Amino acid sequence: MFLPKLFKVEDFNALIDFLRKNPFATIISSKDDVPYATQVPVMVDVIDEEVVLSFHLARPNPQNKTLEHNKNVLIQFTGAHGYVSSSWYEQGEVSTWNYQSAQLTGECVVLNEDELMEDLKHLTDHFETGDNARTFDTLSEDVLRQAEEVIGYKVKVREAGLKYKLSQNRSDKDFKNIVLNLRESDNQDDNRLADEMEKLMD
Repeated sequence: MFLPKLFKVEDFNALIDFLRKNPFATIISSKDDVPYATQVPVMVDVIDEEVVLSFHLARPNPQNKTLEHNKNVLIQFTGAHGYVSSSWYEQGEVSTWNYQSAQLTGECVVLNEDELMEDLKHLTDHFETGDNARTFDTLSEDVLRQAEEVIGYKVKVREAGLKYKLSQNRSDKDFKNIVLNLRESDNQDDNRLADEMEKLMD
């Protein structure tokens, strides 16, 4: 990831918060110069100050053959993003795209059966909420047997980069006008981007 100093976020807690708020990530790997990518929910844990990511893929997924003991799996997380028109600037004619993104690299290993079940429980219980939540302990044996159809992985992160390109290079007036235009948009992604930009103003 290209990380200009102006857009680089170095706060470790901000990184973990970002990953957990944007769990639908892209797993990227390759074999014999052939790239593979799959989007999946990724769980994030911090163990002894080490970031550990876990996920699972369906057994027929061809990307599986690229992951076991792969020391260079890349995982891409995307946050708020949207188009910024140069018409919102006092001066300047170059429109751009604002975004939040994280890239993490590490070694990938396969979870054993017990680890996979524990990870699926972690995933299910994290996202199931409300009075009618289908927590892991309530699932039937038939449902649990479907775990045989997936392969679980964990990645111990070696390198991580978090980037917020949110018009930090614009004047205060331009910045506020960009937020205003994004806020007035009917697009929910634009509204979310405005929210994240406003946090920089606090």
